[in-house]
Parts: sequence; C-alpha cells; structure tokens
Amino acid sequence: MSSILSQVSYPVFLYCMFVFFIVVSIFSFIVGVSFTLRNATMLRLFVFMNKGFSTRKAIKRLAMPRFIEPALLKHPNQLGAGIILGAATSIFLLRSVDAVVFQPVFLGPFSYSTAVALSIYTKSFLLIGNGICVAVGLLILFFPSLLSSIEAYTDKWHTLRKRTRPLDQMHDEVDKWVLAHPTVFGATLSILSLGLFATMYARI
Repeated sequence: MSSILSQVSYPVFLYCMFVFFIVVSIFSFIVGVSFTLRNATMLRLFVFMNKGFSTRKAIKRLAMPRFIEPALLKHPNQLGAGIILGAATSIFLLRSVDAVVFQPVFLGPFSYSTAVALSIYTKSFLLIGNGICVAVGLLILFFPSLLSSIEAYTDKWHTLRKRTRPLDQMHDEVDKWVLAHPTVFGATLSILSLGLFATMYARI
C-alpha cells in the first residue's frame, strides 16, 4: 500500500511544483512588464513594500529574563518528591518494555539494522534522562545547597538581541538599483519569467 501511495504521490507532487512555478512565472512576468513600462502604481507598491522591520523590537519580550525558580522552590519537598516519583515510574515502565516498540518510528526512513540500533539508543536515552531527573529530585530534597551551586554555574541568560543585531541593518543596495534602473530590471525579469514558464510548461 505504501509503495502504491509513493508511486502516486510523487508524480502529483511534481505536477503541483510545475504548476506553482508556472503561476510564479506569470506573476513575475506581469511585474517585469510593469517595471519596464515604469508603471507608477508598481513603483509606489515596490517602495511601500520595501520597508525595514526591527527584529530586535519583535523579539524584545523573548529577551527579557524570567526567573521561575522562586515559584518552583516555594514547596521543595513536594517538587522533589513529584520529580522522583514521576521519573522512577517512567524507569520502571521503560525497563519492562522491549526496545522493539520504538522500531516502527525509524523503519520508514532507515534500514532495519539502523532502526534496531536507534530504538535501543532511544530506550537508553529515556532511561538516562529519567535517571538524571531522579538525581535532580534527590538534590532538591536533601542537597539544596549543592543544587544552588550547580544552578549558579548553569543558569545563565543569553540574549537573542545581540545575536540578531545584524538582521536589524537594512541591505537595500539592490532595491536602490532597481528603482534607479526599472526598465533594465523589468526587461530582465520578464525574459527570465518567459524562460521559466516555457521550461515548466514543456514538462507538464
């Protein structure tokens, strides 16, 4: 059944892609002709759409640190016991489950031997992760000072705004060139659009 679906879906996908590129080529041809004729409406639309938006302002809320530790550690005994109980239950259930149950997840894109290895790794990863959760729960209950020292080393804030600062700079050299030479740009775009249309239409 899956082989039949793949044989049907691939040609349909190719056909949809060809139709998509044909529609894009028609649209870009209209835009190119408008630029070639120096259509005032198209030039105003180009100027209107060519605006910069500050990504730093958009992600400002993401860059604000929010400390949830005080709220979580108001009841450390309940928190630690809950983490240990949940992780221990998961470990108990995982130990009684064979790794073969994870194989269907990997059998599609991978070979059988690779799927077997990945299923074993998945089970081991879940067991190790829940073991770490048990250790964290024990630290909350019995060694809070040690947990605080570990948190002081690992709980650091990294702002995205510094990383995305180059995105805030406008790079409009090409746009200025287009506005300065609309006829050349429009003619080039129209010719390329016709070539794309002819190529895609011939393949349908």
